[in-house]
Amino acid sequence: MIRNYFKTAFRRLKKNKGFTAINVLGLSIGLATCLLILFYVCDELSFDRYNANADRIYRINEDIKFGTKTVSGATTAPSVAQALKSNLPGIEDAVRLKFAGGIKVTKGDNHLYESKAVYADASLFNVFTLRMIAGEPKTALAEPHTVVIDEAMAQKYFGTVQHVIGKTLVFNLQENYKVTGV
Repeated sequence: MIRNYFKTAFRRLKKNKGFTAINVLGLSIGLATCLLILFYVCDELSFDRYNANADRIYRINEDIKFGTKTVSGATTAPSVAQALKSNLPGIEDAVRLKFAGGIKVTKGDNHLYESKAVYADASLFNVFTLRMIAGEPKTALAEPHTVVIDEAMAQKYFGTVQHVIGKTLVFNLQENYKVTGV
């Protein structure tokens, strides 16, 4: 019986080729669009879910206009964070992050290039939930010229993840930074 239904449907689809093509094309475009929107929304909602307070973290963007050209970016003047904290009572804390670009790191005779370095305020660990293996998050970036490194970097420069607190790395052949966290 069901075989007969398929035969009848196939014959009708063959008989009305234009109508069939329009229906199949419309269905295909509709499904593809629906899937693209679903994937986009899932991707957008997946960021920063590891943070305990992800629903309370916001990023400030800046639009700069040069004549008729507009440049958008996730950068602001350095004083914006402090101004927002002092003037808006709903803001609990603020952290400034600045992509440092490439940094040449020296440890002994090793000169290596790190491409993913970021300068951050001491309040970084108050805003973001980052797991520390060694060091104290509340005091890790409290002093100038201190650095928090990840496990891979600790392994690369010191050969271990343990006992690296207090050791020194030289950035760009001129600035000594004390490791205060991993």
